[in-house]
Amino acid sequence: MKFLTTLMGGAAAMLLPLAATAQDYPAQPITIIVPYSAGGGGDTVARLVSDRLAQELGVQMNVVNRPGAGGEIGIAEMAAADADGYTLGVFGYPDNFVIESTREVAFNSEEDLDFLAQFDSTPMGVFARPGAAFTNLDELRAHADENPGAVIVGDSGSLGLLNALAFGDKLGAMLTPVRYAGGGELMNAIMGGHIDLASTSSMSHDPIVDAGGAPLAFASAERMEMFPDVPTLRELGIDQVMEVGRVMVAPSGLPDDVRARLTEALDAMSTDEDLIARFETAALPYAYLGSDEVNAKVTETNAALAEVIEANSEQF
Repeated sequence: MKFLTTLMGGAAAMLLPLAATAQDYPAQPITIIVPYSAGGGGDTVARLVSDRLAQELGVQMNVVNRPGAGGEIGIAEMAAADADGYTLGVFGYPDNFVIESTREVAFNSEEDLDFLAQFDSTPMGVFARPGAAFTNLDELRAHADENPGAVIVGDSGSLGLLNALAFGDKLGAMLTPVRYAGGGELMNAIMGGHIDLASTSSMSHDPIVDAGGAPLAFASAERMEMFPDVPTLRELGIDQVMEVGRVMVAPSGLPDDVRARLTEALDAMSTDEDLIARFETAALPYAYLGSDEVNAKVTETNAALAEVIEANSEQF
């Protein structure tokens, strides 16, 4: 009996630190993995959010860049991390879904990642080059019908390609997609008049317009406050929404109380005026979604993207 009592007491003592760790979370610095190089939109969002989240949780937040393979390397590292709340990730959704739907990867985001929040939403747009023969969708459709396959639409990433392919299909026009290695090359091509259209982020609006080009529409659910004169594709009869939303994720399997602490902290800071102002200063359209909302969005968007990817698998 003495031996059993001692053994049970020892087991209870071993469990105490684990219980305290969950109850006292966070008790050490938290790492946020960004699957891109420093300086881009995803990295900027991660650093803005980490500064405010550090205040909310009372611990240091360390942003670590893990670029490579279009985000695959960093997202795989997030998915493989311990589900203890001390490793989080920030990336541009739906990068993860496009990656895992078009190549063999070491993660399955539905099983391996827990979406905690979204912070911004930047829609894709369709832009016409300077001096284009069309200034709206009706003119574009007529021009494409008269010149099948002659209208060239450029993109610089998987989501840009998806946006271009879906746009062409729903417009009922034969467009020819051309891939560029990066956003800089794409911008040079559209502003230099080497392509007819660019499928790119709404953040390309100002430089394209300054060069004489024009946005035809944004693939957003609603008109952007930053560009209220630019219509949405939905307004023009094309039911298409494609947006990059920077999200915070954790490895699946977080303890309930740890997850609750994180989501409560994110919700609490979401209305912080200084944080929102910092997003606006960085030209990032702030659009916070809590855990339930972002998971509903991911489910709906994954289904829509899967149809486009399957119908255009040869393009990838």
